[in-house]
Amino acid sequence: MSLRWKITGMTILSVLLTLVLSALLVRQMITITEEQRLREEATASLEQAARILDETGLSILGAKVNDPRLPAEALEAAQTGHVVTFRSTIDEQEVIYAATPVNLGTQPAVLSLSVSWASSLRMRQSVDTALLWAGITTLVLVSAVAALIASRLVKRLSRGSQAARDIASGERQVVVEDSIGKPFVGADEVDRFAEAVDAMARELNAKIIAEQRFSADLAHELRTPLTGLVTAASLLPDSRPTELVQDRVAKLRSLVEDLLEVSRLESRSESAALVELTLDPCVADILGRIRGRYPERCASLELRPNAGDSTVLVEPRRLERILENLISNAAAHGAGPIRVDTRSGYVSVLDHGPGFPQSILDTGPERFVSKGGGIGLGLTIASGQAQAMGATLELSNQGGALVELGFQTPVPRQDASGSPKAYPGVPDR
Repeated sequence: MSLRWKITGMTILSVLLTLVLSALLVRQMITITEEQRLREEATASLEQAARILDETGLSILGAKVNDPRLPAEALEAAQTGHVVTFRSTIDEQEVIYAATPVNLGTQPAVLSLSVSWASSLRMRQSVDTALLWAGITTLVLVSAVAALIASRLVKRLSRGSQAARDIASGERQVVVEDSIGKPFVGADEVDRFAEAVDAMARELNAKIIAEQRFSADLAHELRTPLTGLVTAASLLPDSRPTELVQDRVAKLRSLVEDLLEVSRLESRSESAALVELTLDPCVADILGRIRGRYPERCASLELRPNAGDSTVLVEPRRLERILENLISNAAAHGAGPIRVDTRSGYVSVLDHGPGFPQSILDTGPERFVSKGGGIGLGLTIASGQAQAMGATLELSNQGGALVELGFQTPVPRQDASGSPKAYPGVPDR
């Protein structure tokens, strides 16, 4: 059940309980007040009838002497010499009896009369009806107001949660406080919560920017001396030490190039030139080129094409970079065979090693966070290149580390002449 209905339900229940208790209390007070009034009316009428009877010998106001219908309890109480009132029922109608002792010559007697509850019952029924309609009206109005306020609150919270998700996905310009809108009056706890989230996001964003700037500056600063180092290493005479130096220099150069690529991807300034390609031949061509460059890494590589005639929107250069990094990661940190599967709109890379650590599955690819033995740039580059193409990249463990790429599928588009139109590039988000 959503928060909106919980708040509305609790409000309706609270109002309903309050109305029921208030109605019962009012009804009880009316009953007590009416009974007291009828007792006083019966007593006053009886005193007047007793005075007339004593003066004239006539019985008025319906007063009766030794009324056989007078309840025995009232008769006994009146015989003690006091004026008494008693609540009873005559012919299935509630009445209030008033009784007092009188003397008829030398004979003691009891004079009594009754006052009907009928008018009081009608008045109480009218009050019950008024209370019922007033309660229904109040319940409807309060429920509508509660639903309106709860809907506004839930809508603001939903916008805030969406803004937080946008921030988590990399939208650094999102401000939660602006996204949630304003309350009906003033500021409330949701605004203060949004302010706290925005403050946290600003701090994190500043740290991320500083870290990215450091990485980019480091890569650029290393690139110039590294160029000279590569040139110097190429001039060394052939020998085993030379091979070792050139191998280390090549690895360092690859690391610097990866850092520069990560910096470009994180700056979100690139856009992908997407083209429509049939997935299976595209992947087969890319794997052929990767096998040619890295025969040792691809020794256990298997391709299982199952996409048929499925076409997707890709930039082949970026897809090649993604697959190259995924296969290199699988060869370095997993175990063979490395299997590349295709199906309609998807490409997956699976190794048979220990899989991804739970921390990477929870947070996704991050720089300098590796599944073992590296510095975590391969997955970061693959994720960045996938985002640049508008593709998705999902990580999981299924008998090994599994990475699944999901691509955009083309939608037929034509210009006014009926000719197919080119697909625009997808800017980094």
